[in-house]
Amino acid sequence: MNLKKLLAAVAIAASFVPSAQAGLTMTAAGTAAGFSFSTFLSGYAPATYGPLSQAVLPNGNIITGSMSTDRVYVFKDVDGQTLADALVATPYAFETGNPQFSLANVGGQAYGGQVFGGRFYHFANDGSYVPIGGATGTDLTVYLGMWASAVTGKIISSTNRGLAEIDPVTGAYRIINGGVFPDGVSISPDGKTVYVENGGVIQSYSVATGALIRTYFSTGGHGADGTGVITGGLYDGDVIVNNNDGTVGLLDVTADTMLIIASGGTRGDFTSADSSNGTLFISQTEEILRLSCGAGCTIGGPVTGLPEPTSLPLVVLALGGVAWVARRR
Repeated sequence: MNLKKLLAAVAIAASFVPSAQAGLTMTAAGTAAGFSFSTFLSGYAPATYGPLSQAVLPNGNIITGSMSTDRVYVFKDVDGQTLADALVATPYAFETGNPQFSLANVGGQAYGGQVFGGRFYHFANDGSYVPIGGATGTDLTVYLGMWASAVTGKIISSTNRGLAEIDPVTGAYRIINGGVFPDGVSISPDGKTVYVENGGVIQSYSVATGALIRTYFSTGGHGADGTGVITGGLYDGDVIVNNNDGTVGLLDVTADTMLIIASGGTRGDFTSADSSNGTLFISQTEEILRLSCGAGCTIGGPVTGLPEPTSLPLVVLALGGVAWVARRR
């Protein structure tokens, strides 16, 4: 049995061990697979939607916001904060009927806009924002999720015209697929594949042609939402899925299986990459958690010289005889 199969076997066996903690908590399966949580920000009052997307500002701070508090917030990029720790807490004007900000990082800058009809903006270190170029009028507006490609330096976003690729400097854009209006947008590290939530499941599309590559039916039934692609390590190329039912899944994009690595949460929604350290922000209605995939990998961005893991937990040896479906790479 190779290492990947062995670790997967441990995860499946461990997933039947219940968690006794409240809130979104790593399952035994998730821990055995090498994932871990920390709390970036708490203190939001539970609401239909709480904190959603985040982005890294040019000075390294984190920008986020919430409709439930009508504020754009700026925080230091450290864990264990509450709303009272905000460096900036500025009221903002509602542009849409669901004025949550979807955010993305590209070229060391933060961009985003309010979902379901908002303009595209460039955010400054103080939390203020101004429209970007020609894509910011009524011609092209934000629909739902967005992500930035480290390969092209462009944003791929769900818009009123479908899935689009946008130059955040000039505002020029190209429609990738005019018939798809998805959520949960993220991009493979090579920039060739975009993963989206569409109709309650995760799908992959070609960035170049807009063609549907695959629909992942294993992600159905959980309320799939935000995504993030893993780079490096045992799960290179697989996708983290933040689910509306209070779980987080690990999607095997080869086998189309999803392992639940966290459960007991409220309502999972957007995910955002912390480009400074390779972790993934996971939103809930009342808090933002930070997901790490362990040694040798990042989530939502390319690996930059991280070593491959060289050892496995002792529990792997103890469960070495447990079999699981082979992962094909």
